[in-house]
Amino acid sequence: MHAKGLELPAYDSRATKILGLAFAVANRGVDHVTSELPAPTYMDAPILVVENSHIEDPYKSVPAEANIAVDLENSTINFDNLGGCKFMGMMLMAEDYVVIINAATGWEIDVPEFVRIGERCYNLARAFNVREGLTRSDDMLPPRLLKDPLPEGSAKGLVVEPDKFEQMKDAYYTFRGWDLKTGIPTIEKLKELDLEGLYHMMLSLA
Repeated sequence: MHAKGLELPAYDSRATKILGLAFAVANRGVDHVTSELPAPTYMDAPILVVENSHIEDPYKSVPAEANIAVDLENSTINFDNLGGCKFMGMMLMAEDYVVIINAATGWEIDVPEFVRIGERCYNLARAFNVREGLTRSDDMLPPRLLKDPLPEGSAKGLVVEPDKFEQMKDAYYTFRGWDLKTGIPTIEKLKELDLEGLYHMMLSLA
């Protein structure tokens, strides 16, 4: 029970659809801390470092909410960059972290640049995976989650519905600026992030 070789965490994506998406697309495999989505999904606890992290109904696949996953990934990856705990994303807003970063480094970044730094890092990690052969087909969950319904609890009978899951992936790739067929960052997106040199490297070595 794994995706990209990493075992499942303690959250069942047959019930929580947005987490199923986040688990499948995470760069290092099924990982609940890449996006920090369990907090808004299970506890309705907002992640203050992004403007909106509210999940309306975790039991429903809502493609528009894929943008929340993207926003969270782009922002919370900066806690990896800082060597900090991602739980801190619930404590302060991005504006607060910008002040801290600028004070510590002498930089003069603002919130859009804070987010852009995270987006560049996330696309760089994706490019590494593409170089190693990853495609859209690898952004997948274990087949049992698509076939075996939850046996009990408030989400009894739910599975990851393949068609809706693919719609969620389409929405995610669209928000990311990645190719829908391959899941590879487009040249336009990489140029936007000043990473266009990665494009030909990905294609030549993939």
